[in-house]
Amino acid sequence: MTRHASLAEQLTALKTYATTPDHEPEQLQTNWTLVAANDNNPEDTEGMTVERRWRMKPSIEEIVRQVEEGDVERNGATTEMTTYNGVEHKTHSVHGPIVRIGRLRFSDGTQTERGHKLTIDGKVVATQIRMPVGAMLGTKDAAESQLGAEEDSQHVTASNRYFADLMKTLPHRYRPGGKRRPGRNYTRAEAIEMLAEAKANTDMSKVTITKYPDGLPCGSQKMADVFPGMVKTQQGESGSLAWQDIVIAKADRDVWASSIAALSDTDKTTLDSAVGASSFADLGGDAPRRTAFRKGRRALIAANDNLMEAIKAYAA
Repeated sequence: MTRHASLAEQLTALKTYATTPDHEPEQLQTNWTLVAANDNNPEDTEGMTVERRWRMKPSIEEIVRQVEEGDVERNGATTEMTTYNGVEHKTHSVHGPIVRIGRLRFSDGTQTERGHKLTIDGKVVATQIRMPVGAMLGTKDAAESQLGAEEDSQHVTASNRYFADLMKTLPHRYRPGGKRRPGRNYTRAEAIEMLAEAKANTDMSKVTITKYPDGLPCGSQKMADVFPGMVKTQQGESGSLAWQDIVIAKADRDVWASSIAALSDTDKTTLDSAVGASSFADLGGDAPRRTAFRKGRRALIAANDNLMEAIKAYAA
């Protein structure tokens, strides 16, 4: 092991000192937790699914409309002309598979569509798959976006009804707020004084108190925005640290602050200077460069060891 690599391993406390933030832990924009919950009970997660829009092309209505109104075309059918009431009509024999009904297209056994298949070694590769006779061509049958993600009135109403039933309140009513009237802002002390003055000038015996039934806030159109902790959000949306992570972070912060407070002023100055120093000579004072290099090296190692001992003492 080289000399510099060995020294770098010794200065672990210095690296911690240089990278540890000097403020409280910030709220992360995620609802992920660093503590394993270990509560994956199948009975608790049963039925917790997300509805999705299912896209079928062509739709059932389109298929029924084309079958009722569209003409039928067969592949390899012979054409015959018949005369009825003096008018010639074109007819087809029943020979050959159906390849078209209106705008619906069907395979006669020669068409292919793009798909995927497994190779001998288990890999998935793109390929052209031959469509069997009678298979409808150009279809789509797949799940798309979540139904809950849409902002139409139907889903908002269903969501608000869920919260009203859950909390046993009146149905939600949305009342948009009007324009704010201009006026001066009062401080908290002024507001308390005004409220006390109003109570003193009010005869409570003549005041009629009306108790309204429980209800939901009327200022928000979607109750899911008022209770973000009761809905599932998408990845990357705002969230908060789990309480376990906040407690651990604060405890680590207290241990770190106590460890720094136990250092002498000389060690603190040395560590602060080492964060932005370019060499050991910057920590050795005004002595000649070689002497300053040796003095700075000794001072930094001593401050690093003292910090490590303080961390171990307060973390024990």
